[in-house]
Amino acid sequence: MTDLQELHPFRDSSDLLLNPEALQRQMQEEGYLYLSSLLPKDVVHEVYAIIIELCQTYGWADQQGFAQGSARLEGSDAWWEVYDPLQKQESFHALPHRPELLQLMEALVGETVLVHPRNIARIVFPATEFFSTPPHQDYPLIQGTPETYTAWIPLTDCPVELGVLAVLAGSHRFGLMPVYSATGPGGLRVDTEKLNLTWHASDMQAGDVLIFHSYTVHRALPNRTHNRLRISSDYRYQGASQPIVEDSLMPHYGRLSWEQIYEGWQNEDLKYYWRRYRLNIVPRNFALQTPVA
Repeated sequence: MTDLQELHPFRDSSDLLLNPEALQRQMQEEGYLYLSSLLPKDVVHEVYAIIIELCQTYGWADQQGFAQGSARLEGSDAWWEVYDPLQKQESFHALPHRPELLQLMEALVGETVLVHPRNIARIVFPATEFFSTPPHQDYPLIQGTPETYTAWIPLTDCPVELGVLAVLAGSHRFGLMPVYSATGPGGLRVDTEKLNLTWHASDMQAGDVLIFHSYTVHRALPNRTHNRLRISSDYRYQGASQPIVEDSLMPHYGRLSWEQIYEGWQNEDLKYYWRRYRLNIVPRNFALQTPVA
């Protein structure tokens, strides 16, 4: 477990946004970029408002937006009553296509950017520390090209005690690590005890964005509030010419079809946009996500 006193604050790279080479160097050095106020607050709040309304509709939150009832864990039977309609929300899927994000990602990948359509939302109840996302690397779960980047976006203000994401700065330089079984989203963890690196995390505000490489070890800190839901999103990006596995082009968890998700959407450009590219689709290597005995 990461002691909060051992956390170093994120280094804010907002001043590097007009310098692609500096952004690349920072990513190469530490494996992450933290950009304060990258996105307009009102755009992020719009997505949050839709999700919290769903939580209120199904009794996950009261009218003030505070958590209520028993904790719902990702993947449990009760999870889908909110997560399925959440996946149908156009604004949730539109957010990763914001120009602020696309310009940043183009600077990192050095070519046309492909936004993965498999977008992920996380809703974390208080008092669920045992189910917090463990230290892990994304690559065994995403695969395709290692040069895939995740944008982690809190959809409302997220102080450390609400369960902000923490990254192990420099861990990407150790390459791909063995995986072990774990509880929590993803179901995999890595052993970080011998790396002798420092965890970085800071309070984040709506509009802040955390970007990290697919080899960068990261974890979710526990939600130690009494009555708040931590609501965030994961969006992935890569160069359009780089390999990608087919399931990265499918809806998260695969419970709904794209036709079901797209019903009622207004922006036709957001539908099946990846079909405009000549993608290099490669098979998934299941051995990479098989836990060490």
